[in-house]
Amino acid sequence: MQAVAYPYPVQYTSLNPNIQLAYMDIGSGEETYLFIHGLANYAPVWKYQLQHLQHQVRCIAVDLPGNGLSPTGDYPYGVFFYAETIKLFCEKLKLTNITLVGHSMGGQISMILALRYPWLFQRIRLIAPAGIEFYSDLDKMILNNLLTLGDFLYSDVFHLQQAIKESFFQKHPDQQIIIDELTQLMNHQNHNEWRKMAKSCIQSMLNQPVHAFLPQLEIPVQIIFGKNDHLIPNKLIHPALTLEKLLDYAKTMIPQLTTHIVDAAGHFVHIEKYPEVNQLLGQP
Repeated sequence: MQAVAYPYPVQYTSLNPNIQLAYMDIGSGEETYLFIHGLANYAPVWKYQLQHLQHQVRCIAVDLPGNGLSPTGDYPYGVFFYAETIKLFCEKLKLTNITLVGHSMGGQISMILALRYPWLFQRIRLIAPAGIEFYSDLDKMILNNLLTLGDFLYSDVFHLQQAIKESFFQKHPDQQIIIDELTQLMNHQNHNEWRKMAKSCIQSMLNQPVHAFLPQLEIPVQIIFGKNDHLIPNKLIHPALTLEKLLDYAKTMIPQLTTHIVDAAGHFVHIEKYPEVNQLLGQP
């Protein structure tokens, strides 16, 4: 029995003897939208996009290894590992005409994939993506010290609840649903394994950046942010950096970029303002 009920049937595929991936696959069409969730999260955060876009394209939402219903393992957790895992997944399912849709850490993973394998993807859509904000060596040292102290997002049930609440601009019915379901999934596996996964992923976002390579992106890129995102830019490290300044910087770096800021929405803008985000994602 599944630890958590998903909105659509869950399938599994083995990418090699060590990696098994859980995913939802609905809709049909010549084009495939491949959804990649963020840090220590799960595929159901895309339920509003799957519900809407399945009538236009094939929609696939994955649980990254060690997240959701995808099993844990002795993995080198991080954005590069996840990018290579998604590449294997695309090859295994023989996917073509792929649009990558990544949220937060999933956005950084999407950019790595587009940089490494541009021939596999026709465009990327990024929801509040990590990977654009620049961190100096001092910034990284401060954040890594916080990780050493254990004070980081998703490290335990308390920090998970805090992180989800901070990801919304206003109180939303899905807040508690996500907290309850992620808590169930966390409790379903070894807590030390969960902490290892979350910590390794944060370290990899810091230590495996992509911002220097953004000018090499060869395909169209769309970025969508909630105007009231409390997580990006990082308020602790870059208190003076506004979202508008961050996007202005992105425009100087990414050749084929369009940006959108959605009012009255936080880091989970694709949930809080899903009608607006769905409309933007459905644009050619």
